[in-house]
Amino acid sequence: MTVAHRLRTLVALVTALAVPLLLAPAALADTATPEQPAGPASHAIDNLYRAIIGTTMVIFILVGGWLVYSAIRFRARPGRPIDPPQVHGSSRLEWGWTIVPVLILIGLAGYTFHKLPDVKDAPSDSMIVNVTAQQFSFSYRYGPNSGAAEGKAPSTPATLVVPEDTPVKVVVRSKDVVHDWWVASLGPKVDAIPGQVTTTWFQANETGVYHGQCAEFCGVGHATMFITVKVVSAAEWQAYAGGLK
Repeated sequence: MTVAHRLRTLVALVTALAVPLLLAPAALADTATPEQPAGPASHAIDNLYRAIIGTTMVIFILVGGWLVYSAIRFRARPGRPIDPPQVHGSSRLEWGWTIVPVLILIGLAGYTFHKLPDVKDAPSDSMIVNVTAQQFSFSYRYGPNSGAAEGKAPSTPATLVVPEDTPVKVVVRSKDVVHDWWVASLGPKVDAIPGQVTTTWFQANETGVYHGQCAEFCGVGHATMFITVKVVSAAEWQAYAGGLK
């Protein structure tokens, strides 16, 4: 094997390992991951992503590191036979690389099922907010346990106002086509499907304004279909809810 051939082989190996590593940040930055989780549901999603991504990266580094080590340690050298000693089968190795991935998958599945209730199940005392999606806006009506008169809309129709540290169950409907209500910092996204009622929930632990957007292409005005959730203190909420007309 010539020096040029060795260099080409090494470059190809490094490229094969480096390209996925360089592309990983873009893949991991998928918008399904809450960048700044602000409540129990979004924190549960964030923890799941971290567990899966962390496990994947550890496996990638271990396997990739072993490949690099093997490529360098057992590379062709002058005076060394081209064919290395041949090893035919290893029951321990074969059982190991079968059982270990299975155990990893079982662990991730168990952790996922453990966290799913935090993502999907709204507490029984949640305040109810009815959300109606239509081309190209969302409208809101307060329901039971909200402290506002049932059926009242926010004073600013496009801005949902809720109190902090309060679980909010979002009941979603659509008037026309499929939409998707999603504020990543607060919790999971949920489809608004004509003829069906879907639900999700969130709880914001800090006051502030949280932004989202329809996450399902729904027509020419899809890009303008924004979501604004304003979280206020308990005292501010009492004053706000009492003033709704």
